[in-house]
Amino acid sequence: MLCWLSVAIATISTAVIAKGPQAAPLNAPPDAAEIFFQQIAIEVEGGAVEQFLVGDNLTGYYEGFTGRYRQGDGYRIRQTTLFDGFACWRNGQLLQREHAEKEIIFPFGHQAQHKGVRESLLMHAGRQALSLRIESDEPALLSLQPLWRMDKPFRITQRDGLILVQPESANDDSLFIAIASDQAVQLEQSPAGHHASLGIKSEHLVTRLTSKKDAKRLTLHVAFADNADQAMVTAKALLHGESWNQEIARVHQRLTRSLLWTSDMTFNRALVWAEASAWSFVVEEFGTGIWAGLPWFRDNWGRDTFIALPGTLLTTGHFDKAKVVLDNFAQLQLRKDFQDPNYGRIPNRVAANQPTIYNTVDGTPWMIREALEYIRYSGDRDYAKQILPLVQEYIRGVNQHALDQHGLLTHDDADTWMDARIANQEPWSARGNRAVEIQALWFTTLQAAAELAELQDLHDLANSYRDQARKTQVGFVEKFWNGKTMADRLRADGSRDDKLRPNQLMLISIPFKPFVTESIEARVLKNAVSGLLYPYGIASLDPEHPYFHPRHENAAFHHKDAAYHNGTVWGWNAGFTISALTKFGYQDLAWRLSRNLSEQILNHGTRGSMSELLDALTDEQGRIHPSGTYAQAWSVSEFVRNAYQDYLGFRPNLLQQTLHFVPAIPAGWSFVHAQLPFGKQQALAVHVDQQEGVQRWRFQPLDGEMKIQMDVLDNHAQRIRLQFVLSDAPRLLQWNGATATLDGKPLAGELVMASQRPVIGQLDFLPVTRYQAGKHPATQGQDVLKKIILDGKFQ
Repeated sequence: MLCWLSVAIATISTAVIAKGPQAAPLNAPPDAAEIFFQQIAIEVEGGAVEQFLVGDNLTGYYEGFTGRYRQGDGYRIRQTTLFDGFACWRNGQLLQREHAEKEIIFPFGHQAQHKGVRESLLMHAGRQALSLRIESDEPALLSLQPLWRMDKPFRITQRDGLILVQPESANDDSLFIAIASDQAVQLEQSPAGHHASLGIKSEHLVTRLTSKKDAKRLTLHVAFADNADQAMVTAKALLHGESWNQEIARVHQRLTRSLLWTSDMTFNRALVWAEASAWSFVVEEFGTGIWAGLPWFRDNWGRDTFIALPGTLLTTGHFDKAKVVLDNFAQLQLRKDFQDPNYGRIPNRVAANQPTIYNTVDGTPWMIREALEYIRYSGDRDYAKQILPLVQEYIRGVNQHALDQHGLLTHDDADTWMDARIANQEPWSARGNRAVEIQALWFTTLQAAAELAELQDLHDLANSYRDQARKTQVGFVEKFWNGKTMADRLRADGSRDDKLRPNQLMLISIPFKPFVTESIEARVLKNAVSGLLYPYGIASLDPEHPYFHPRHENAAFHHKDAAYHNGTVWGWNAGFTISALTKFGYQDLAWRLSRNLSEQILNHGTRGSMSELLDALTDEQGRIHPSGTYAQAWSVSEFVRNAYQDYLGFRPNLLQQTLHFVPAIPAGWSFVHAQLPFGKQQALAVHVDQQEGVQRWRFQPLDGEMKIQMDVLDNHAQRIRLQFVLSDAPRLLQWNGATATLDGKPLAGELVMASQRPVIGQLDFLPVTRYQAGKHPATQGQDVLKKIILDGKFQ
């Protein structure tokens, strides 16, 4: 029993999770916060050192480690850390964190459990504040000591019943701290004998707060602000409300606003954690935006933001927040000088104390794609009128500066997501001047522009965009496809670069309408998966290529950026790989990958999140090795998107009053229960049972009427379209892979995708290969690839 959590249940207003008609109770997700968090919590063995993160959704985050009082960044607000961690005493005895019986990590904080006593930290989202708590089974003198990191003199005073920690001399970057306690406390110096174990240095504040009488609980609310008055207002608000319980309730409500719950508990837990982690990157530092990663990508990157947006804000029902993110980038579109080659682009990066830069070819197309997807999810037709001018100006700029004679979008060598450069000069993995996924994005931009124009009854404009899209399609196939393989790029001289990279899979995942034929997509899928896919992710370069780097950080042989896009596995690339696999009925292979990603989220690296990268090959002991940022927004958001959009297949299009499903439910799921937000405060509850090849879809009634469109996979991996209306009565759809019934009556279907199994054949992972120095050219000398590039011999 989580005692600190159970007391909150009386005041928590739990989210209502509607159950499908006649759904078995055991198949539905828990709707009580206590049970919910017990089930998804990550337990760590006492003494184990594991990293975890909690964000404040403003400008900060808390990085902590189990088994340690202080380690990592602590609570970092903008560029400053003042709070490092905390320690607790009972009756004068320090609770030894490294000897805790166990520690439990939650999306809102963590708890260390000792015999008869517990110490906890809880972050308050939307406030620069955290709460600390010690609970004892028996009354005792309880003490809490915040562990500070202060490189400037601070003083402690008391005012209006609060403790105020403030700098001796304030400047623009100064933070003030106010502390409120739920018990009468006395300030005292912590025993010097423990300073070494607590990491306390001579210049640190060493004050602890001890209850004046025996108590079973002591809570401190610690608020940070740019001035003393605001810090005190926040601390008082936390003290006088049920702030601890209310924060848990808010987190529970947010994580169950949308929900997908399957028969696989490991996947359920990983999915909830991925949603929680993705949300932690939603911040207000530069206006509402999405940080790319931690610790060093605490900026709003255009490309990263809009790749992360569907899994972070659309599938989870945060449509208003998604719109604000779109608007914040839209207002930064470059429109001053039409002669500027970057005219019409949104920023590549918005960062603190640095200029806004526009050196990305794909950030704007990704934004336009997600603007249309936002409209489809939300039904916000007015936004089409608002965003269309941005789209028009972007297309106008491309047509003026960056279009070749075949209708293909040109760009610099390092302007795609593979953007690393040697000392900010030569690209490590040149992909100019026409990369494969950039053309898919450009085609999608034109198609989106046509759809947005039609919504404004601008039919001639829409037709002009469609004509341009058709030209791009023809030119692309002519230049990129040779009948067997897809080029990763065209060089400036028109020659093909046939390196096998995963980018070609985005031809399948990016467009809303097919860019190339399904037979070409099938060959692309076969080639990429057969040559690149490991059980833990997809390599960024063919392992047989001489430029392949088996490890990211391998200083004995090369700079880490040499490997960055030349072999290293990127977490977010699993997203479009799974999208491609599920489209053609290879969901069971996709599911094996997702199951392994679930283990990564729960048990590797930063607990409850995903790193930016993995080494391409396992280490000498066969273990995967996370690298890059220890938590990355698009890694976790793509995991979430796959669950909703690819496995369950939910892709609403309210422009057509349609709730569209393109499902590919793994055989390993015996059931899936989902609550799926769409429109204005609407949600569809659906429950699917799957047994012996028969799926039963139970749809809960809606307020109003919507068309349900199901593109289901048959026994031959064809997609068959089934359609019906859902309104104020439940519906039961049964599908056995060949025939369908709706509420017990036959339902006819229409073939919408032919099977590509004869083309694709059997797919499986590459065998796991352990790292061996000297086996690959990149580890047969010092800076092998760098020398090739600087000698002008990169191909």
